Amino acid sequence: MAMKKVFVRTFGCQMNEYDSERMLALIRDEYVPCQEPKEADLILVNTCSVRRKAEEKVYGLVGRLKHLKKNRPQLIIGVCGCVAQQEGENILKRLPHVDLVLGPQAIWRLPEALARIQRGEGPVVDVSLRKEFRQPLIFPELNGTRPVKAYVTIMQGCDNFCSYCVVPYTRGREISRPPEDILAEIECLVRQGVKEVTLLGQNVNSYGRKEKNYPTFAELLREIARIPGLLRIRFTTSHPKDLDEDLMRCLAEIPQVCEHLHLPAQAGSNRILKLMNRGYTKEDYLAKVKRLREICPEIALTTDIIVGFPGEREEDFQETIQLLQEVRYDEIFSFKYSDRPLARATRFEEKVPEEEKARRLAIVHQVQEKITREINESYVGREVEVLVEGKSPGNPELWTGRTRTNHVVNFSGPAGLKGQLVHVLIEGCGQHSLRGRVRANN
Repeated sequence: MAMKKVFVRTFGCQMNEYDSERMLALIRDEYVPCQEPKEADLILVNTCSVRRKAEEKVYGLVGRLKHLKKNRPQLIIGVCGCVAQQEGENILKRLPHVDLVLGPQAIWRLPEALARIQRGEGPVVDVSLRKEFRQPLIFPELNGTRPVKAYVTIMQGCDNFCSYCVVPYTRGREISRPPEDILAEIECLVRQGVKEVTLLGQNVNSYGRKEKNYPTFAELLREIARIPGLLRIRFTTSHPKDLDEDLMRCLAEIPQVCEHLHLPAQAGSNRILKLMNRGYTKEDYLAKVKRLREICPEIALTTDIIVGFPGEREEDFQETIQLLQEVRYDEIFSFKYSDRPLARATRFEEKVPEEEKARRLAIVHQVQEKITREINESYVGREVEVLVEGKSPGNPELWTGRTRTNHVVNFSGPAGLKGQLVHVLIEGCGQHSLRGRVRANN
């Protein structure tokens, strides 16, 4: 019997990418992936609701699928992920051609939901949240593609309730995944050729704190590092208030753990941090950065910045600029604040006008671009270790990979380097990448 075809479009974070891979794995006995929606028997849109723009893109895409459904009524269209959790049955009211609405914790019931729809029992809406991490041990088959890197979710949900954030409402409260399941998945990936894993969670620092007899996150890192054949470990995201010295020492002492930490500051003003319910002050944050750099001098830091939070005045914004200049991040991810359903800040007054948010964001970009350029230029003339991911998308004659500090490097070298650790002499740089050549003694 011919296999059916599925088209998946993923919006948002790495956790959504991970979830999309698992959905494909769950239905691989019945469906094979395709590249175009018009070819598909099943379309799954995995959504993000962290920012309004991402949510608008989802509705735009799913709305445009209406003509496909009209021409082929048997086509199944599903909306999954955080927008699905947030909106539930409202999606069916707004987009009546949708057959399936699955929240992040319900994607594991995708085969059952599809069976119900095929029996004529649709549409199906499943946005239930659970109090424990329940997912089958089902791993993706890499099908000969042999990627060098992979994501592995170690926990889901969040207990912090930052006032701007919808995550606790769309992904639920914090739940850690059993350590034996995490280790089994990574071992499976390594057997298929994966050399680097990135551990995912809304706040990986608090892994295992609510569960009995679970390791701490630092202890979990040490267990993962003992898996033969695994060359590198990364993780995201870390909440500053929960960053402790044990984790700092993992970054410095465990050879497989890369010297890169994403540590979202969000703002440099204590008044705004308090309104955001972040749980730390600027002074707390800077003290941890100072201690981290004492323990691990090679550490590269990245961060998230929100401009235009309700009540943010010019003096608050200038404190954020000062934070960028003092910490000197290797890279930042910066955004204009937008109201999100259910988040407490939606009800805050003193909303910053859009044009002012745009002005502040432009200044943030200008300041950070100079810092990033200076840091990239400091690598010129140095030799760095690079894990080769494959051919460069921009130039197939070059290889591409990342340093331990997560800097992209495009470089020349001999054939057959994919998946290898090589030493590259950096000869130049751009705004977002380094350039070089493989040292002859590799």
